[in-house]
Amino acid sequence: MKNLKSIIRVRMTRCFTLVALLLLVGASTGAAAAGGTIVILLRNYTFEYQNGALKPNEPGTIVLKNTDKVRHGFTSPYLLEQEVQVETSAGISYGKGIAGVYINPGETLQIHFTPNRPGSFPFRCDLHANMKGEFLLLSVQGVKN
Repeated sequence: MKNLKSIIRVRMTRCFTLVALLLLVGASTGAAAAGGTIVILLRNYTFEYQNGALKPNEPGTIVLKNTDKVRHGFTSPYLLEQEVQVETSAGISYGKGIAGVYINPGETLQIHFTPNRPGSFPFRCDLHANMKGEFLLLSVQGVKN
């Protein structure tokens, strides 16, 4: 049973990455909704991608909604490179190089930043080892005739 859960989590992470990649490519070509916002639910000890896209060198927001009854973390080496503004119900904090944030049960948190380069954006919950995800920030140029 434990192995089945691990397999399901790995497949969900891969599916999440594929969906995020497809939406990012669509956003770069104008097919996806504008706004530079990605919404992620933290539910059943997983990161569930809801909608949105981010583009390199354009302001963006990651919205994290914790629907579980436990606290989760959101951390990434990529955030260490960024100037960020974090909004919670308790207030707003900002600075460069945050290691991550914690999201309490029922809380919604927003991370505002401008991704400074295309590439891989891995993230994880530092409280629950099996919670992982990744965004691929692509810069896709259109073809001119």
